[in-house]
Amino acid sequence: MREQITINKGRIGNEIEGMGEPHLICALLVDTSGSMELHGAINSLNESIERFKQGLVNDPIARKRVEVALIEFNTNVNMINDFCPVSNMPTPQLTAYGYTSMGEGIKVAVDRVLERRKLHGALGTPQHKPWIFMITDGKSNSDVKVMREAEELIRQEEAKGHLNFWAIGVGDYDSSELFRLTKRVVELKSFDFTNIFDWLLESVSTISQSQVGETVAIQPLPEDARKADPERSIEQGWLS
Repeated sequence: MREQITINKGRIGNEIEGMGEPHLICALLVDTSGSMELHGAINSLNESIERFKQGLVNDPIARKRVEVALIEFNTNVNMINDFCPVSNMPTPQLTAYGYTSMGEGIKVAVDRVLERRKLHGALGTPQHKPWIFMITDGKSNSDVKVMREAEELIRQEEAKGHLNFWAIGVGDYDSSELFRLTKRVVELKSFDFTNIFDWLLESVSTISQSQVGETVAIQPLPEDARKADPERSIEQGWLS
């Protein structure tokens, strides 16, 4: 499978608000493969991302300090928008299509996070540890070699303290696959993404109001989400 990537390069470095204030960069990495058309998942994803965006826009501090990129992976990898102030994010209009190029998507997301992080470093902008927030409903169709490269990339950059990687699984996701990527694996009860994005909003907003290096308490997960157990798959009856 050949990786195809579309990136809007015009955004990076051209739009930075709150210069001199602590910044948090957050990459939303979302699975838009064909199965996301089921259960209303793709519609919920669009609505939840827009709700997340508006919540940040309405927060006077987070609006200046949080930068969000949106990247989708299906048969291809497509950067919907590169890192930019949240007020400049386009309204998401994601559609479901094709296979699950998870490994390729991860590599693009990590590369863009590191590039943006390097830019802020060159500008002397204080930085919180970046977040990558991945959502998937299935098993990767990437080549084993590509997935191993993605796993190693996450492992190296987390060990350096350069990012926090979250993997959110729903439906027929592969928990063992996600645990090879990160220890931060969360499983959802349904294909309604509203509450998990509200949790993400509250989390990044709280971090944005803190000082770099300060310990911040993250709120508990919503009722329809829970930390996945590496020793088991989703229990029967958890999904509605």
